[in-house]
Amino acid sequence: MLAHILFATLVVFAVAKSSPPENFDPKCTDKMQPGFEMNIFQFNIPLQTFLNATGPSFFGSTGPLISTTGEDDTVGATRTGNFSGTVFRERLVDASQTPDRLLHRFTLDNGPITFANVLFTSYTEEMVAQSICEGTATWLSFTDKYCADNAAAGYNLYQRARRTLMDKLADNTGAMYFEGSCPIGKRVISESQHIRGSPFF
Repeated sequence: MLAHILFATLVVFAVAKSSPPENFDPKCTDKMQPGFEMNIFQFNIPLQTFLNATGPSFFGSTGPLISTTGEDDTVGATRTGNFSGTVFRERLVDASQTPDRLLHRFTLDNGPITFANVLFTSYTEEMVAQSICEGTATWLSFTDKYCADNAAAGYNLYQRARRTLMDKLADNTGAMYFEGSCPIGKRVISESQHIRGSPFF
């Protein structure tokens, strides 16, 4: 009986102490439109090769930075950069890393800002990179939620930025992009799927 009471107490304590991460679904003000998109990429390179090429930390995974605050990979840390002439500041709201998975979730900290003639009052992005295919390949996803004055233009902007980003990654690592099941060597990946191009991670 005592064991049951202790177990119940521990469960109640655990439930009281734990809480799921915030969703960070932005609430758009008048005249702003909500936007959402998710991009998924699969590369025939191990996760560690991917992380070595892109920078496995919040401060190391985006393009030259102007400044940072706080401790890298710690919730509340911020990074400030310049994208196409626009200064942005992003705040880390969730982070976790294991040998086979990396997660960063961050949100705009200095909105409103304008990227390529699209006004954003807020955005939150979640990036997940994880090992697949018995450690021979990497699965990468970007989930973006935002408020923009033109959600369709914002969607196109994210799409172009993602493709440019992936082109650069493929060129830098010699990686091949694939769809579907795990590649058996390179014979199931056509040369036309080798992505080329790009500036920024």
